[in-house]
Amino acid sequence: MARSPEPPQSPDTMTPAQLERRARLLDAVVALVADGVDDELQMKDIADRAGVALGTVYRYFSSKDHLVAAALFEWASTLDAKVARRPLPDGPPALRLAAVLRQALRAYQRQPAFARLLVMVANSNDPFASECYGELGTVVFRTLGSAIPDVDADVRGRVLQVVGAVWYHCLVEWTMGRMTIADVNRTLESTCTLLLPG
Repeated sequence: MARSPEPPQSPDTMTPAQLERRARLLDAVVALVADGVDDELQMKDIADRAGVALGTVYRYFSSKDHLVAAALFEWASTLDAKVARRPLPDGPPALRLAAVLRQALRAYQRQPAFARLLVMVANSNDPFASECYGELGTVVFRTLGSAIPDVDADVRGRVLQVVGAVWYHCLVEWTMGRMTIADVNRTLESTCTLLLPG
């Protein structure tokens, strides 16, 4: 059960030592999730893995949802940076956007626990977790948008909103076992083609 959200200390006001402890906590979440711990992820286990007192965790993060959302943001930001560095295929916007989506999806396929956490964070009622989720969307949209810079900015924004909604739906269905990765890829490619014909 998540704690009632209280305002955590902002990273902007943290000392270098506090920022380092905060980073260790985020790294601990990513490491535990990579090891296959997601449904049973506990604050005490995260604190122990990071070598940080449990009370300190709650000074930096309002709840487990907030901590997980911040860790997911860090993991996905690194992922998006890698995707953005890869060369795009030649071709129409739909092909380029679908290629970036496929690259991003491969990371979730390798570590499906992160997809489950994304769904959990998206449904959190912790406002600080929701804020992290919104920041994650900004990073992801920027990466996806870089695949289609030649599309009108207003059209690009609307396309990315629809693609983001389809992406989230597909991740939910995949984590629930109702879609395969092949189904997800086909759905995303079809969406790109319908939204960006030609």
